[in-house]
Amino acid sequence: MENIGCKGCTATVRLTQEEMDKIFGETMRVKNVKLVTEDEYNNRLDKCMSCEYLDYGTTCRFCGCIVQIRAKLAGSGCPYPYEPRW
Repeated sequence: MENIGCKGCTATVRLTQEEMDKIFGETMRVKNVKLVTEDEYNNRLDKCMSCEYLDYGTTCRFCGCIVQIRAKLAGSGCPYPYEPRW
């Protein structure tokens, strides 16, 4: 897959669903992180998935985060610099 805009990234930044489930299941519970509702998560993620600044289906080109994680965190927002999308 072509990587436009981030010279430091490689295809290894991709996470499988199993890896994301592990992050949500273990890390989030251990740290007692506040999460959004499933509806809010899906709404945020839909916006990320349609964003032209998403690489590999997981990585935000603005901040380098894994969008599936950022969208789940209650205290986070879209990093789009001009007008955040959520």
